[in-house]
Amino acid sequence: MLFSKKAPEPKREVFVVAGITVNVYHQPKATKADVPVALMFLLHGRNGSALKMGEFVNGIFDEVHARRRKHGGEAQDLYIATFDQRNHGKRMADKHANQGWFDDAEQNNERHAIDMYAIQTGTAADVSYLIDFLPSYLFPNEERTISQFLCVGKSLGGHATWIVLRNEPRIKIAVPIIACPDYLALMSRRAKNHKLPVGPPCFPKSLLDLIQRADPSVAPYTADDASNPFLGKKILVLSGQEDKKVPWTSAKEFVEGLNVGPGGVKEVIVEPGVGHEFSPAMVKEAARFVWQHALAV
Repeated sequence: MLFSKKAPEPKREVFVVAGITVNVYHQPKATKADVPVALMFLLHGRNGSALKMGEFVNGIFDEVHARRRKHGGEAQDLYIATFDQRNHGKRMADKHANQGWFDDAEQNNERHAIDMYAIQTGTAADVSYLIDFLPSYLFPNEERTISQFLCVGKSLGGHATWIVLRNEPRIKIAVPIIACPDYLALMSRRAKNHKLPVGPPCFPKSLLDLIQRADPSVAPYTADDASNPFLGKKILVLSGQEDKKVPWTSAKEFVEGLNVGPGGVKEVIVEPGVGHEFSPAMVKEAARFVWQHALAV
Protein backbone atom coordinates (compact mmCIF):
# COMPACT_ATOMS: atom_id res chain seq x y z
CA MET A 1 0.00 0.00 0.00
CA LEU A 2 1.30 3.41 -0.95
CA PHE A 3 -1.05 5.30 1.32
CA SER A 4 -2.59 4.69 4.72
CA LYS A 5 -6.34 5.06 4.94
CA LYS A 6 -6.37 7.82 7.51
CA ALA A 7 -9.61 9.20 6.09
CA PRO A 8 -12.95 7.38 6.28
CA GLU A 9 -13.24 4.65 3.65
CA PRO A 10 -14.60 6.18 0.44
CA LYS A 11 -17.87 4.79 -0.83
CA ARG A 12 -17.79 3.48 -4.40
CA GLU A 13 -20.80 3.56 -6.69
CA VAL A 14 -20.72 2.03 -10.16
CA PHE A 15 -22.63 3.45 -13.11
CA VAL A 16 -22.75 2.18 -16.69
CA VAL A 17 -23.07 5.17 -18.99
CA ALA A 18 -23.86 3.86 -22.47
CA GLY A 19 -21.34 1.05 -22.10
CA ILE A 20 -18.68 2.97 -20.13
CA THR A 21 -18.34 1.65 -16.58
CA VAL A 22 -17.67 4.56 -14.24
CA ASN A 23 -16.57 4.20 -10.61
CA VAL A 24 -17.52 7.19 -8.49
CA TYR A 25 -15.96 7.57 -5.04
CA HIS A 26 -16.94 9.95 -2.27
CA GLN A 27 -16.75 10.22 1.50
CA PRO A 28 -20.24 10.06 3.04
CA LYS A 29 -20.96 12.91 5.43
CA ALA A 30 -17.77 14.76 4.48
CA THR A 31 -19.99 17.82 4.04
CA LYS A 32 -23.63 18.78 4.42
CA ALA A 33 -25.95 17.68 1.64
CA ASP A 34 -26.53 21.22 0.42
CA VAL A 35 -22.80 21.85 -0.18
CA PRO A 36 -21.76 21.88 -3.88
CA VAL A 37 -19.80 18.96 -5.32
CA ALA A 38 -16.56 19.18 -7.30
CA LEU A 39 -16.34 16.14 -9.58
CA MET A 40 -12.81 15.01 -10.48
CA PHE A 41 -11.94 12.63 -13.30
CA LEU A 42 -8.86 10.62 -12.33
CA LEU A 43 -7.32 9.02 -15.43
CA HIS A 44 -5.04 5.98 -15.32
CA GLY A 45 -1.89 5.33 -17.36
CA ARG A 46 -1.01 2.96 -20.20
CA ASN A 47 -1.61 -0.69 -19.32
CA GLY A 48 -3.44 0.44 -16.20
CA SER A 49 -7.14 0.39 -15.37
CA ALA A 50 -9.77 2.30 -13.45
CA LEU A 51 -9.71 -0.08 -10.50
CA LYS A 52 -5.91 0.09 -10.25
CA MET A 53 -6.32 3.78 -9.38
CA GLY A 54 -7.89 2.86 -6.03
CA GLU A 55 -4.77 3.57 -3.98
CA PHE A 56 -4.44 7.02 -5.56
CA VAL A 57 -8.12 7.70 -4.84
CA ASN A 58 -7.48 6.84 -1.18
CA GLY A 59 -4.33 8.96 -1.12
CA ILE A 60 -6.15 12.01 -2.44
CA PHE A 61 -9.02 11.56 0.01
CA ASP A 62 -6.54 11.14 2.89
CA GLU A 63 -4.95 14.48 2.11
CA VAL A 64 -8.24 16.28 1.48
CA HIS A 65 -9.69 14.87 4.70
CA ALA A 66 -6.69 16.13 6.69
CA ARG A 67 -6.99 19.58 5.16
CA ARG A 68 -10.74 19.65 5.72
CA ARG A 69 -10.25 18.93 9.44
CA LYS A 70 -7.65 21.69 9.79
CA HIS A 71 -9.74 24.13 7.76
CA GLY A 72 -12.76 23.93 10.02
CA GLY A 73 -14.86 26.13 7.72
CA GLU A 74 -17.13 25.30 4.82
CA ALA A 75 -15.55 23.69 1.77
CA GLN A 76 -16.94 21.92 -1.25
CA ASP A 77 -17.39 18.16 -1.39
CA LEU A 78 -15.18 16.01 -3.62
CA TYR A 79 -16.30 13.13 -5.82
CA ILE A 80 -13.71 11.19 -7.83
CA ALA A 81 -14.64 9.32 -11.02
CA THR A 82 -12.47 6.66 -12.68
CA PHE A 83 -13.11 4.74 -15.88
CA ASP A 84 -11.14 2.48 -18.18
CA GLN A 85 -9.50 4.27 -21.07
CA ARG A 86 -10.16 2.81 -24.52
CA ASN A 87 -8.56 -0.61 -25.03
CA HIS A 88 -7.85 -0.91 -21.29
CA GLY A 89 -9.42 -2.81 -18.41
CA LYS A 90 -12.92 -4.00 -19.25
CA ARG A 91 -12.68 -2.20 -22.61
CA MET A 92 -9.67 -4.23 -23.74
CA ALA A 93 -9.95 -5.41 -27.35
CA ASP A 94 -6.31 -5.85 -28.46
CA LYS A 95 -3.59 -5.98 -25.80
CA HIS A 96 -0.85 -5.76 -28.44
CA ALA A 97 -2.13 -2.32 -29.49
CA ASN A 98 -0.97 -0.95 -26.13
CA GLN A 99 2.62 -2.03 -26.78
CA GLY A 100 5.35 0.35 -27.90
CA TRP A 101 8.12 -0.02 -30.43
CA PHE A 102 10.50 -2.94 -29.83
CA ASP A 103 13.36 -4.53 -31.72
CA ASP A 104 11.71 -7.88 -31.10
CA ALA A 105 9.19 -8.50 -33.91
CA GLU A 106 6.66 -10.25 -31.68
CA GLN A 107 6.56 -7.40 -29.17
CA ASN A 108 6.83 -4.56 -31.66
CA ASN A 109 3.71 -2.50 -32.35
CA GLU A 110 4.29 -0.66 -35.61
CA ARG A 111 1.13 1.40 -34.98
CA HIS A 112 2.34 2.65 -31.58
CA ALA A 113 2.12 6.34 -32.54
CA ILE A 114 -1.36 5.88 -34.00
CA ASP A 115 -2.70 3.77 -31.14
CA MET A 116 -1.50 6.08 -28.38
CA TYR A 117 -2.94 9.20 -29.98
CA ALA A 118 -6.21 7.41 -30.69
CA ILE A 119 -6.51 6.37 -27.04
CA GLN A 120 -5.68 9.72 -25.47
CA THR A 121 -7.89 11.74 -27.80
CA GLY A 122 -10.65 9.19 -27.25
CA THR A 123 -10.27 9.50 -23.50
CA ALA A 124 -10.51 13.29 -23.73
CA ALA A 125 -13.72 12.88 -25.73
CA ASP A 126 -15.01 10.43 -23.09
CA VAL A 127 -14.40 13.00 -20.35
CA SER A 128 -16.52 15.57 -22.20
CA TYR A 129 -19.18 12.91 -22.85
CA LEU A 130 -19.29 11.97 -19.17
CA ILE A 131 -19.52 15.61 -18.12
CA ASP A 132 -22.70 15.70 -20.19
CA PHE A 133 -24.29 12.56 -18.79
CA LEU A 134 -22.78 11.53 -15.44
CA PRO A 135 -24.65 14.19 -13.39
CA SER A 136 -27.96 12.60 -14.45
CA TYR A 137 -26.81 9.22 -13.15
CA LEU A 138 -25.38 10.61 -9.93
CA PHE A 139 -28.17 12.96 -8.95
CA PRO A 140 -31.34 12.11 -10.95
CA ASN A 141 -33.50 14.18 -8.60
CA GLU A 142 -30.98 17.02 -8.32
CA GLU A 143 -30.06 15.89 -4.81
CA ARG A 144 -26.68 17.64 -5.12
CA THR A 145 -25.29 20.40 -7.30
CA ILE A 146 -22.07 19.79 -9.25
CA SER A 147 -20.31 23.14 -9.20
CA GLN A 148 -17.24 22.22 -11.23
CA PHE A 149 -15.40 19.46 -13.07
CA LEU A 150 -11.69 18.71 -12.65
CA CYS A 151 -9.29 16.42 -14.48
CA VAL A 152 -6.22 14.69 -13.03
CA GLY A 153 -4.31 12.11 -15.06
CA LYS A 154 -1.09 10.11 -14.93
CA SER A 155 1.08 9.20 -17.93
CA LEU A 156 -1.31 8.31 -20.79
CA GLY A 157 -4.08 9.80 -18.66
CA GLY A 158 -1.95 12.91 -18.23
CA HIS A 159 -1.54 13.27 -22.01
CA ALA A 160 -5.34 13.02 -22.25
CA THR A 161 -5.66 15.65 -19.50
CA TRP A 162 -3.72 18.13 -21.64
CA ILE A 163 -6.11 17.46 -24.53
CA VAL A 164 -9.07 17.95 -22.18
CA LEU A 165 -7.58 21.28 -21.09
CA ARG A 166 -7.37 22.39 -24.71
CA ASN A 167 -10.80 21.19 -25.84
CA GLU A 168 -13.14 21.25 -22.84
CA PRO A 169 -14.10 24.71 -21.51
CA ARG A 170 -15.92 23.16 -18.54
CA ILE A 171 -12.62 21.88 -17.14
CA LYS A 172 -10.99 24.85 -15.43
CA ILE A 173 -8.69 22.99 -13.02
CA ALA A 174 -6.40 20.12 -13.97
CA VAL A 175 -3.27 18.23 -12.94
CA PRO A 176 -1.35 16.46 -15.73
CA ILE A 177 1.16 14.07 -14.15
CA ILE A 178 4.29 12.60 -15.83
CA ALA A 179 2.76 13.68 -19.13
CA CYS A 180 3.48 15.72 -22.23
CA PRO A 181 1.29 18.27 -24.07
CA ASP A 182 3.41 18.06 -27.24
CA TYR A 183 2.80 14.68 -28.86
CA LEU A 184 5.37 14.99 -31.62
CA ALA A 185 8.08 16.21 -29.24
CA LEU A 186 7.56 13.08 -27.17
CA MET A 187 7.03 10.54 -29.93
CA SER A 188 9.68 11.80 -32.34
CA ARG A 189 12.22 11.22 -29.56
CA ARG A 190 10.95 7.65 -29.12
CA ALA A 191 11.03 7.12 -32.88
CA LYS A 192 14.61 8.35 -33.07
CA ASN A 193 15.63 5.91 -30.33
CA HIS A 194 14.30 3.09 -32.51
CA LYS A 195 15.73 4.55 -35.74
CA LEU A 196 12.24 5.16 -37.13
CA PRO A 197 11.27 8.13 -39.32
CA VAL A 198 8.56 10.55 -38.23
CA GLY A 199 6.59 9.64 -41.34
CA PRO A 200 4.79 6.69 -42.94
CA PRO A 201 4.11 3.98 -42.02
CA CYS A 202 4.67 4.70 -38.30
CA PHE A 203 3.39 8.26 -38.62
CA PRO A 204 0.94 8.30 -41.56
CA LYS A 205 0.30 11.68 -43.18
CA SER A 206 -3.32 11.56 -41.99
CA LEU A 207 -2.09 11.18 -38.38
CA LEU A 208 0.38 14.06 -38.74
CA ASP A 209 -2.40 16.21 -40.23
CA LEU A 210 -4.62 15.38 -37.26
CA ILE A 211 -1.88 16.24 -34.77
CA GLN A 212 -1.33 19.57 -36.52
CA ARG A 213 -5.03 20.34 -36.07
CA ALA A 214 -5.79 18.85 -32.67
CA ASP A 215 -2.70 18.74 -30.47
CA PRO A 216 -2.43 21.09 -27.47
CA SER A 217 0.99 22.15 -28.79
CA VAL A 218 -0.52 23.72 -31.93
CA ALA A 219 -3.07 25.80 -30.02
CA PRO A 220 -2.16 29.48 -29.51
CA TYR A 221 -1.09 28.70 -25.95
CA THR A 222 1.04 31.83 -25.54
CA ALA A 223 -1.67 34.28 -26.66
CA ASP A 224 -3.24 36.89 -24.40
CA ASP A 225 -6.70 36.75 -25.98
CA ALA A 226 -9.65 34.37 -26.27
CA SER A 227 -7.89 32.34 -28.97
CA ASN A 228 -5.84 30.74 -26.16
CA PRO A 229 -7.92 27.82 -24.75
CA PHE A 230 -5.76 27.68 -21.60
CA LEU A 231 -6.42 31.26 -20.54
CA GLY A 232 -7.93 31.46 -17.06
CA LYS A 233 -7.30 27.81 -16.25
CA LYS A 234 -5.55 26.53 -13.15
CA ILE A 235 -2.94 23.89 -13.91
CA LEU A 236 -0.46 21.97 -11.78
CA VAL A 237 2.20 20.15 -13.81
CA LEU A 238 3.93 17.27 -12.00
CA SER A 239 6.95 15.49 -13.50
CA GLY A 240 9.82 13.29 -12.35
CA GLN A 241 13.32 14.61 -12.90
CA GLU A 242 14.58 11.11 -13.74
CA ASP A 243 11.65 10.16 -15.99
CA LYS A 244 12.99 8.37 -19.07
CA LYS A 245 9.65 7.41 -20.64
CA VAL A 246 8.15 10.90 -20.63
CA PRO A 247 11.11 13.18 -19.91
CA TRP A 248 10.43 16.65 -18.57
CA THR A 249 12.47 18.06 -21.47
CA SER A 250 9.72 16.97 -23.91
CA ALA A 251 7.16 19.14 -22.13
CA LYS A 252 9.39 21.96 -20.87
CA GLU A 253 9.17 24.34 -23.85
CA PHE A 254 5.39 24.19 -23.95
CA VAL A 255 4.89 24.43 -20.20
CA GLU A 256 7.29 27.34 -19.75
CA GLY A 257 5.66 29.22 -22.62
CA LEU A 258 2.10 28.44 -21.52
CA ASN A 259 0.11 31.58 -20.77
CA VAL A 260 -2.84 31.10 -18.42
CA GLY A 261 -3.36 34.83 -17.93
CA PRO A 262 -3.89 36.83 -14.73
CA GLY A 263 -6.98 34.80 -13.84
CA GLY A 264 -5.21 31.49 -14.22
CA VAL A 265 -2.65 29.58 -12.19
CA LYS A 266 0.36 27.64 -13.44
CA GLU A 267 2.46 25.63 -11.04
CA VAL A 268 5.27 23.30 -12.07
CA ILE A 269 6.96 20.74 -9.84
CA VAL A 270 9.72 18.50 -11.21
CA GLU A 271 10.44 16.07 -8.40
CA PRO A 272 14.13 15.18 -7.92
CA GLY A 273 15.10 11.53 -7.91
CA VAL A 274 11.76 10.36 -9.30
CA GLY A 275 11.23 8.53 -12.58
CA HIS A 276 8.03 7.65 -14.41
CA GLU A 277 5.75 7.32 -11.40
CA PHE A 278 2.86 9.03 -9.64
CA SER A 279 4.79 9.35 -6.39
CA PRO A 280 3.28 9.81 -2.92
CA ALA A 281 4.63 13.38 -2.91
CA MET A 282 2.86 14.03 -6.22
CA VAL A 283 -0.39 12.67 -4.78
CA LYS A 284 -0.10 15.12 -1.89
CA GLU A 285 0.63 18.02 -4.24
CA ALA A 286 -2.30 17.12 -6.50
CA ALA A 287 -4.64 16.95 -3.50
CA ARG A 288 -3.25 20.22 -2.13
CA PHE A 289 -3.84 21.97 -5.47
CA VAL A 290 -7.40 20.63 -5.74
CA TRP A 291 -8.12 21.65 -2.16
CA GLN A 292 -6.70 25.14 -2.63
CA HIS A 293 -8.28 25.97 -6.00
CA ALA A 294 -11.46 23.88 -6.12
CA LEU A 295 -12.68 22.94 -2.65
CA ALA A 296 -11.66 25.65 -0.16
CA VAL A 297 -13.25 28.47 -2.16
